[in-house]
Amino acid sequence: MNKKGYLLKGRVIDGTLDAPIERGIVVTEGEHIAWVGESGALPAHFAAQDYEVVELPGRSIMPGLIDGHTHISFGESRSEEENALYSPVEFRSIKAIYNAKKILQAGVTSAFDAATTYAVAQAVRDAIESGMFPGPRYTVSGRQITNHQGLEDAFPSEMAFPPGQAAVLVKTRDDLVEAVRLQVKDCVDAIKVSGSNDNLITPDSADVSAFTVEELKIIADETHRLGKICSIHARSRISARDAALAGFDNLFHASYIDEAGIEACLKSGSVITPTLTLLVNLIEANQASAGASGAAAFQREVDAARKNLRQAYDAGVPLLAGSESGWSPVPYGQWHAREMEIFVKLLGLTPLQAIHSNTLAVTRLLSPRYRDKVGKLEKGRYADILVLPGDPTKDITLLQRPGEFDYILQGGKPVDRIAPNPRRRMWYERTKTFLSGLYVYDEANRRGNFLPE
Repeated sequence: MNKKGYLLKGRVIDGTLDAPIERGIVVTEGEHIAWVGESGALPAHFAAQDYEVVELPGRSIMPGLIDGHTHISFGESRSEEENALYSPVEFRSIKAIYNAKKILQAGVTSAFDAATTYAVAQAVRDAIESGMFPGPRYTVSGRQITNHQGLEDAFPSEMAFPPGQAAVLVKTRDDLVEAVRLQVKDCVDAIKVSGSNDNLITPDSADVSAFTVEELKIIADETHRLGKICSIHARSRISARDAALAGFDNLFHASYIDEAGIEACLKSGSVITPTLTLLVNLIEANQASAGASGAAAFQREVDAARKNLRQAYDAGVPLLAGSESGWSPVPYGQWHAREMEIFVKLLGLTPLQAIHSNTLAVTRLLSPRYRDKVGKLEKGRYADILVLPGDPTKDITLLQRPGEFDYILQGGKPVDRIAPNPRRRMWYERTKTFLSGLYVYDEANRRGNFLPE
C-alpha cells in the first residue's frame, strides 16, 4: 500500500461502553489512528486521495482483542507433569514463537501472560517487540511465586521442585522480597502469585489462602515500589479477599469471592479476570479425568462464579476477559474470544460490556509501553483494528470466527493470515503413560478387558 493509511467506513465500536457509531470512519496513518468519528464530521483533508478508502457496509470496526490471561510457554500441555517436567527450554521457546503467530491471527493484537516456564515469556515478548517475529504486543509475568499451599507445589515432597515448573518456591518472608526483586531484575512486567490451590490439582482444595494477608502485602508493596503490577491466582473465597486487602491489582478467577472480598476489591481498586473459558471447555469436552476432582468440581465452580462474579460486577468491580490459552483444553488461536460469550450467557453482561472487557478494560494490566496506546479506537493509539462482518453487539459469537474477518491490522499493517504449518508433537512433550487405566484379565470370557480410570 503506497497510501498514507486506511480510511475505513463502517460501524465503529471503539472499545469503550459508548454506543457504536453506525455511520463511522476510522482513519489510520502509519502505525497509528489519525481520526475516529461520524462520517459526516470527517475533516476535509482526510478526504483527499492519500488514503486507501475501504467501504464496509454491514461490517463492524473495533479494536484488536487483548487477551488478559495467556501462557505462551506452556505449549498446550495435557497435564501439570508435562508442563513442569518435559520439553527442553530451547524447544519451548521456539514453540512459543510459533504459537504467538496463531494468537495474533485470532485477532489478539495485545496480550497478558500470566506465568511462564523458565524465562520463555520474556524472550517471546522481546523477539516480537524487536521485529523478528509476528505476535501480540506482550506484557509478561515471570514464574509465579508459590509456597507449599500454592497451586504449583503439586509434586511429591521428597522430590526437588522441578526447574521447568511455572513457579518459584518460597519458604520464608525474606524469600518473598528476593523473588520479586530477582524477577524485576530479569525484566518481567508483572509479578504473579499462586494464592490458592484448586480442583484442577487436588480433590480437597481447601477454602484457604496460600499466603497470609501480611505476606501478600509484602509482595504487593515491593512490587508496586518497583513500578510493576501484581496478579494472583485466587480461586478460593479467602485468597480472593486477602489478596484484595493486600492491594493486589488483579485477581485471577475469584470464583468464590464473597461480599467481604468484593468490598476489599472496591477499596483497593482490584480487578478480576475470571478466565472461565478453561472450566467451560473442560466441562463441554467431558474431561472427567482432566483433573483430580473431575468435571463435577468444575461445574460447581462455574455455578459459584455465575452468582459471585455478577455480584462483584454489579458492585463496580471490573471484569476482564482472558482465555488461559496454553493448556490443551484451550489451544492457541482457538478460544481467545469465548470469554465474551461466557460473560454474556452466564454472567448477564451485554455484548458491548463484554467487548469492553476484552479490549479497553484489559489495558490496566498492560505495561506502560502499551497501556494508553491500545484497546480503543482513538486518535494517537496504535492502529490495532479488527473489521468483521455483522454486528458483535447483537451476536457476540461473531468474534470467535476470525477466519471471516475482513481485516486484522496491527500497527496499521495487515496481519499475515497464512496459517503456520501444522506441527507434530515430539516424544519428549508427552506425559509418559502406558494406559490411562488397567488392562485386566476376564476369566469368564478368557480375554483381556481395558478398565479406564
